[in-house]
Amino acid sequence: MVVIKFTFTANRYHATQWGRHVNEGVLEWPPSPWRILRAIVATWRRTLPEIPTDHVDSILEALTLEYPKFHLPAASTGHTRHYMPYNEGIRERTTLVLDPFVAIRPKKSLFAVWPNVNLDPQQLSDFERILRNMPYLGRAESWVTAEPASEHPDPNSYALDNGALPQGDLEVARTLVPNSGIGLKELQVETSELRGEGRIDPKDAHWYPYVRRRDCFTSFRTERPRLVARGDGATVVRFALTGKVLPMAFDTLRWGELARRTAMSKYGRQNDGAVSEALSGKDKSGKPLKGHRHAFYLPTDEDGDGRLDHLIVWAPCGLDEEEFKAIVSVRELNLGSGRDPLQLAYQAHGRVDDFDGVSPLFCKSKRWSSLTPYVLTRHRKRNSDSPEEQVEREVSLRWLDRRLQSVRVKHSRKRIEPMQQGRSDGFRPFDFFTYRQGGGANAGGAFNFELEFEEEVCGPIALGFACHYGLGLFVPSRD
Repeated sequence: MVVIKFTFTANRYHATQWGRHVNEGVLEWPPSPWRILRAIVATWRRTLPEIPTDHVDSILEALTLEYPKFHLPAASTGHTRHYMPYNEGIRERTTLVLDPFVAIRPKKSLFAVWPNVNLDPQQLSDFERILRNMPYLGRAESWVTAEPASEHPDPNSYALDNGALPQGDLEVARTLVPNSGIGLKELQVETSELRGEGRIDPKDAHWYPYVRRRDCFTSFRTERPRLVARGDGATVVRFALTGKVLPMAFDTLRWGELARRTAMSKYGRQNDGAVSEALSGKDKSGKPLKGHRHAFYLPTDEDGDGRLDHLIVWAPCGLDEEEFKAIVSVRELNLGSGRDPLQLAYQAHGRVDDFDGVSPLFCKSKRWSSLTPYVLTRHRKRNSDSPEEQVEREVSLRWLDRRLQSVRVKHSRKRIEPMQQGRSDGFRPFDFFTYRQGGGANAGGAFNFELEFEEEVCGPIALGFACHYGLGLFVPSRD
């Protein structure tokens, strides 16, 4: 008996069925015996040419005398997308190329078994040396560790004998197998030779039906990691945002409001329709809370590319266990109307001090600059209540221990700089100017401020209209 154990280092097997275009996304599963034998030949040629040719030829001939059986580990499917440049005349364009792969459960291996094939000691020694040098199986991204094995799990994929239909919960997969008794010469055929002969399939191989479990691509799904600590008492929960296209940073308000609605909805479903004051910002009678101790939903662009990539939920009052569970159970934000949703990946939770150095929002500084525009909450009067005065008044009411030394309004055409230097030059304050979805227009005017306190203060600092949804957010000044 000959057994090969394949362990995929990155838990991915990248291989398209022979003769199919990669963009068709037709995965080869199980790996075809033709591919395995060609991988053995390529490894020998590139890394162990000192092994005599006749030794390798005898191993290959033995492995073609029988259709191998496979034990396929639990797996799922996925793909990546690449937009490759190409020139069309004088214009450069891009073309979409898919890279489908089989995602394999971590620490699980694939076994290929030839039950009735026996190799002599010299063949086994050469065979083991070749396998241990094999860098990948399939495309170059399929890093693999290959080794002979003395034991194996029960096969769950095998050649269908006599053309009989499979019994049970099985399905058929076309698999390319080598003709019986072929050796080194036939397995080294190049694609260019086949095309020169007007062929797609190699003449020394043929298609044969293999059976596999019908749910072989659904028996494994990535599990969301369990939280290692309880969240009651936490004041900060941090998420990363992912999606086909991340939203622009000037859409902060839209996504901040959606995050609040989604968190409240989750809490209600998990608690028999109850409403959380910390998450909603309203008391049991529906009146808005005072003091700004309830949750802030702060979408941010942390890499400076002009698109939102993180969401921070900051609740100064602290979250109880049920509120925390509701927040971390939010998996996506969906605007509806056929638009692509955003996925949320939980990263961490804790108190404000735990995030010092993780995000500029939680740093200490005397001087703070707008990250999103400060929007007035009161209409300006002719000779009083200027934007600067409104900021000073709000700071004095919000924090008794923080005193402003100066407030400076930057020119209205000056762009608000991103959190850090990146591909974006920032946006003008008016780009963020909008109305709340639920009604209640603001007092008008969006400003880019620079604040200086008498002493260092710790963030987050969020002021003005819709500050609980990402507007009026400040970060330490760079200069």
